[in-house]
Amino acid sequence: MGVGVARPQPVGRCAVCFIHSDSAVSRRTFIEQFSLGAAAAAAVAGIGSRLAAAGEGVTAPGVGRPDIVVAEAANPPAGGGRTIDGFSKVLHNRWNQDIPAVAKVREGEAVQFLCRDALDIGTAARTLRPDGVLTLDLGKVHPLTGPVEIEGAKPGDILEVEIVDVAPLVDFGYVVIGPALGLFGGLRPDVLAAFHQFTEASELSDPSPGKVPGAIPADQPFNSGAPFVQIFTFNKGQNTGFATFEGKDTGRKAKIPIAPFMGVYGVAPLRKGMYRTVPPNVSGGMGGNTDIKQFVKGSKIQYPVFADGAKFSVGDGHMAQGDGEVCVTAIETLMAVTCRFKVIKDTIIESPRAIVPAANPSDFGLTKDMLAKGFYHTTGVGPDLMDDAKQAVRAMIDWLVRDQGLSLHEAYAICSVAGDLKISEVVDIPNWVVSMTVPRGIFD
Repeated sequence: MGVGVARPQPVGRCAVCFIHSDSAVSRRTFIEQFSLGAAAAAAVAGIGSRLAAAGEGVTAPGVGRPDIVVAEAANPPAGGGRTIDGFSKVLHNRWNQDIPAVAKVREGEAVQFLCRDALDIGTAARTLRPDGVLTLDLGKVHPLTGPVEIEGAKPGDILEVEIVDVAPLVDFGYVVIGPALGLFGGLRPDVLAAFHQFTEASELSDPSPGKVPGAIPADQPFNSGAPFVQIFTFNKGQNTGFATFEGKDTGRKAKIPIAPFMGVYGVAPLRKGMYRTVPPNVSGGMGGNTDIKQFVKGSKIQYPVFADGAKFSVGDGHMAQGDGEVCVTAIETLMAVTCRFKVIKDTIIESPRAIVPAANPSDFGLTKDMLAKGFYHTTGVGPDLMDDAKQAVRAMIDWLVRDQGLSLHEAYAICSVAGDLKISEVVDIPNWVVSMTVPRGIFD
């Protein structure tokens, strides 16, 4: 997920999540809040103190399954592994070479990272009101789990990160829409961005939500203004199949194919100082908030090393996302990811690169019946690729609203979690083509 500036949190609107407490989370509270069954409760009873010390790394024989408190791995990695707990406490949410490592790991060692959600609101997302989107504390965005130091990694090397497993720690995720963020938001490197509230649909861009008293006719539809929250549901630990969508505005239903991944993987920055997590490659080719949906289980991602030990961190769990993440959020959730590391000595790359298992991993979740219905396909054509992308997304939103009966908000959310933006051509001067596709078969 990518974000912008922080807004102050007014008194009385703050919804407290159980993972936000500054005090240690007790084993009983942990069990109760997760609503575990009797067997899982018995399993967790003996590891509370170990999780409390997980910042230094603890042994976790079940690292092949991300939720170690529920079930052990069917095929645990050879040699076991350790768990880094960024779930019960925030370890950091800025990039900085000088942040000390919470653990030192060897090449080939399996490490499980327990991660909070991108906005760090946890279970409060279930009750978040649209107007609450405008008051979220964006200073807390992207809590990261790490950094871990990898033995032998030195500046001038490559750190290869193998993604062994990714799965959610909870059974829900969320999309939020606000006027400042996303493809149609006011925070863009665009001279006309400040005027988007006058040129885009008000539900997507207007910072003053609600009905306009002087509008003619008086009963002109207005929806609820720019802010919007949509909840998606799935099973805890699920990493294949679908997330359930039931539109907050219309009740329209859809099944979103899931392919869990982490929006933020990265190493310590090239230069000294503290950096926000929002822009990727904010200091050298360090990775960060790249939101690359192809970085799923089975990927091997390579990063240039700029600091001793590389200092790798991870966060921003996504259950599903379209290429582009156009509304600024995917299906955001609390996630666990297991990684292995390899150091490639004396090899320099400018920016992250990877070997991935699929060009579009979410397509694997589509059934034959879904695929038989084909895809919606829209285009944006012109000399500016960003403007072309906006054209393609506008056209897709309009089509989904008219053809599927979605609200503008719901259609925008669907584009963000299941719509894929692609550059179709960049050679036919002076107009380039950007396309967007959404699978028609996901709608009930």
